[in-house]
Amino acid sequence: MNNDQIFKDRARVLDEDLAGRASTAGADALLAEVVSLERVPARRRRLLLTPGRSLLGLAAAAAAVAVIAPAMLSDGTISVGPRPSTSVSTTAGPTAQQILLAAAVAVAKAPASGDYWRTATVDQWMLTDPTRGYVLEGSRSLETWRAKRPDLQYWRIWQDLGVKPATPQDEAAWRAAGAPASWRYPKNMKTENLFSVPSRPLKAAAGERTAERLYGKWKGSAGHLAGDSMTWKEVRAIPGEQDKLRNYLEERIGRLELSGSGMDAKEARAHILLRGCVGIISGLPASPEVRASAYRILASLPGIRAEGEMTDPLGRRGQTLSYQEEIEPGLFTQVQLVVDPSTGLLLAEVRTNTTELANGRQAELRLSTSFQAIGWTDDRPQLPTHRN
Repeated sequence: MNNDQIFKDRARVLDEDLAGRASTAGADALLAEVVSLERVPARRRRLLLTPGRSLLGLAAAAAAVAVIAPAMLSDGTISVGPRPSTSVSTTAGPTAQQILLAAAVAVAKAPASGDYWRTATVDQWMLTDPTRGYVLEGSRSLETWRAKRPDLQYWRIWQDLGVKPATPQDEAAWRAAGAPASWRYPKNMKTENLFSVPSRPLKAAAGERTAERLYGKWKGSAGHLAGDSMTWKEVRAIPGEQDKLRNYLEERIGRLELSGSGMDAKEARAHILLRGCVGIISGLPASPEVRASAYRILASLPGIRAEGEMTDPLGRRGQTLSYQEEIEPGLFTQVQLVVDPSTGLLLAEVRTNTTELANGRQAELRLSTSFQAIGWTDDRPQLPTHRN
């Protein structure tokens, strides 16, 4: 395929793929171009498009991330802080729309079935120590194995990976405080709503890898969408075409009661639509067509911008997209999505805020979920000996 044809096909993707009508050649050309741009040295990249989109203020009540996390994780944040302390390239590259459409092309080719739907994540969070003298960082790994077949079991496997000072500066303050190996928090500790007060002491040492067999409401559950539990039958019924998927999501969102939230209903629904698409991409065992259409819907939404390449919390490089959430009127926080457009995998979701420590130092507090695996497999879980 010559360059002229690639650009023609790419233009068709940008114009038509939002409606799911682009040619296979055009879609493949876009995917190849975005992936090749990731591998070209920054000095050789050309400006594809100058994004000048304004960010959309979005409602706070829908801002909770749909992940299983320790009790210390906050449902919301109240101040805007600097971006995560990870490497971001500011050189012009693919636009947000190109990245999302390339990811749609890639994820449409993912396996459509298997014995288990597996998600594997690493959740990381930051909070101050009880004296607000320094910042701690904790993490937990989590695998969830959902089985469609009735003869297979649902499993959840997790491990607390320990707690440590977040930065060298925090480590110095921790050593000056006697290098404690555990932290007990008072119930009435003021946190500015940046994190929840841990109900149990935090420990520096990692915990034991633990497996839990899931019963009851888990059995037959395929996940959640817009706050509702979904059966396998309901997930199979989700329409794969972009327009139909958007209508499906908006109809579900329309049933939500938002009148008592104090938010603008239109903006709240727009945010829930965005979060619903991210939820499909990051964990719901929908068909590849549905997951691809979720990416296409995101590509059609205002307020999402590209920020270049970024190293995610696990050290993997991907393309970074960002948008803002309005937590309170006039008060915003930034959310970053790190995507691998060559595979369609959402690598990480990162929220960052700042707080003031007891000595007046401004410190970063970051909450992230890194996705190690999302998809179908015929493998079986490697169960540890320790069971809950």
